[in-house]
Amino acid sequence: LGGTVMTKKALVLIYEGMSLSEINLLTNYLTIHQPWEQMWTIDTVGAEKITYATEDQFLVSPVKTFSEIDFTEYEIIIFPGIINPYPVAEDKRIIDFLSPLATMDKRPLIAAISSSPMLLAKSGVLNGVKFTAGLFEETLDEFDFFQKENIIRKPWFYDEQHHILTAIGFAFREFAIESAKLLGFEISDDKFSGPRKDRLYTEEELTFRRSK
Repeated sequence: LGGTVMTKKALVLIYEGMSLSEINLLTNYLTIHQPWEQMWTIDTVGAEKITYATEDQFLVSPVKTFSEIDFTEYEIIIFPGIINPYPVAEDKRIIDFLSPLATMDKRPLIAAISSSPMLLAKSGVLNGVKFTAGLFEETLDEFDFFQKENIIRKPWFYDEQHHILTAIGFAFREFAIESAKLLGFEISDDKFSGPRKDRLYTEEELTFRRSK
């Protein structure tokens, strides 16, 4: 008998100036790196169902708006970095949408990279949370919603107590690996490292055939 395959779900926030490159290893791993019946569902959400330009000028449109989201349906909420986080952080719709996460019991893993922890800080989600971020020091000093005493000067950091992973943008590979580990995947630390350099590939290794 046929039936609906229940896949796990990830939620990705969409906003103007978002960085695709900082999250694509993670979303790629959750989808096409998995057997087809185990591929995760990636939902995208934005304040409006309009087209947003990424930092490298790709045009993306969310499939859902904030009112359609139930956070409890997701295993992870992914926050891409933002080339200019100021106008995004000033959007009251986004901050109001995120604020319930601050007091939510058994919330999903929160994974925020580059400048996106600014959204978590302004919405209160980072209160009492140890975090890192790809933000200028002047930005951290400018706003009192940043608790600078909680900043960890590392490329990535996981606050186990609050189930929040943050990373600086250049650590996008580690961001993907650590997120996957926290979601229960067995994944090596050298994943996504590119072609091996210790020895040449044989012709057979670079000949690909469809599986039967």
